[in-house]
Amino acid sequence: MNFDVICSRGANAYLVRRDDEYCMVNLVTGKYNANKEPGVFLKLGYFEDVDQLSPEVLAKIAAILEDPDRRIEI
Repeated sequence: MNFDVICSRGANAYLVRRDDEYCMVNLVTGKYNANKEPGVFLKLGYFEDVDQLSPEVLAKIAAILEDPDRRIEI
């Protein structure tokens, strides 16, 4: 799966760009939301830039995004 992590909200929520949509991935709940506009998520509060994530975190994000049953609607 191909995706780019744009920024994070703490250590458990990540804004990710994949294909033609943006996803907010929550590692605590194991769920994600998706939308075409990143502003939908950015207005939720403070986000930090992400320089480099560990392979374990990237694997968790990928596993969540690969499972369509983990998607929740906003």
